[in-house]
Amino acid sequence: MKFNYLSDAVKLLIFAAAVIIVCVIVVIGFKTTNEGKSIASAGTSQFNAMSSEYQDVSKSIYDGSTILGSELSSMIKKSIEKGEYISIVVKTLANPSGTHYNYSHVVSSSGEHSISKTGTTTPLKTVTDDKSSASYINPSAQFLGTIFKDVNNNVICIQFEQQE
Repeated sequence: MKFNYLSDAVKLLIFAAAVIIVCVIVVIGFKTTNEGKSIASAGTSQFNAMSSEYQDVSKSIYDGSTILGSELSSMIKKSIEKGEYISIVVKTLANPSGTHYNYSHVVSSSGEHSISKTGTTTPLKTVTDDKSSASYINPSAQFLGTIFKDVNNNVICIQFEQQE
């Protein structure tokens, strides 16, 4: 028969050491969890920033680029059909003040850009095929694009000016 010769004091020391080790493991677990949450949060915010940038990429490509009138007409029709929150202003040689499509582009006295359903001009909802109209977009003409952003850095207006 075997006897256990550990005294009560030794048993208490082993128990205390076990409790301390468990506490250290729990603290490490909570610390790792909190670090994981902050890393996940940072990743989520980066993903949201990338997705918002990607959302405007299709509009930002027109900034400083030249496109044909046929592509411009197609883009205007698609934007109106999709109900996109964007104003498209087309300045032709016959109409240098510009024709607004979908929404009216408004610039406040402080220089902030915004759009509205009404404004100084009522925005058109269709692209005209009438060659005698001042808002006619010549399919073979070249148009230079410029984008405008609001205070939240969202593209809200694309302005196209016909090149000679």
